[in-house]
Amino acid sequence: MSYPISIPLRADLFHVIREHVGEGYFGDKAEAAVNEAVSAWLAAQSAPTPCGKADAGSTNTGVNAAAPHRGYQWKQLFLPEGTLLRTAFRGHTRYATVDGEHIVYAGRTLTPSAFANLHGCGQRNAWHAIWLRLPGAADWSLAQDCRPAST
Repeated sequence: MSYPISIPLRADLFHVIREHVGEGYFGDKAEAAVNEAVSAWLAAQSAPTPCGKADAGSTNTGVNAAAPHRGYQWKQLFLPEGTLLRTAFRGHTRYATVDGEHIVYAGRTLTPSAFANLHGCGQRNAWHAIWLRLPGAADWSLAQDCRPAST
């Protein structure tokens, strides 16, 4: 059921909204603007973000909170179950997946370094050689870009 309710709103925000929509009072246009802003905010909070990084001020982790907390812990980066890993060497692309608490490629359990160097020279830095796509994400991100900043 959809019906209006009262929500406390700071006076300065009230006046900015009222002026923005061109009303001298809180009318239909202001109500629509507030509803649209809250709806957009809620959608942004539930949408996955690349590498599970949340935008500033967000509590979003990019992981479905209802999902089991299984996955692979790669140093400071947690890869939830279902994460896809991709690496390429000499024109050949290979894919692995996080299955339970392991990274699995062709039925074998590997570390990120072993996956990155499986078909390479053995000196590849996994953070720079592996691309990640977390569950629910549309795009691939370089593992290095997903790595939390050192504290």
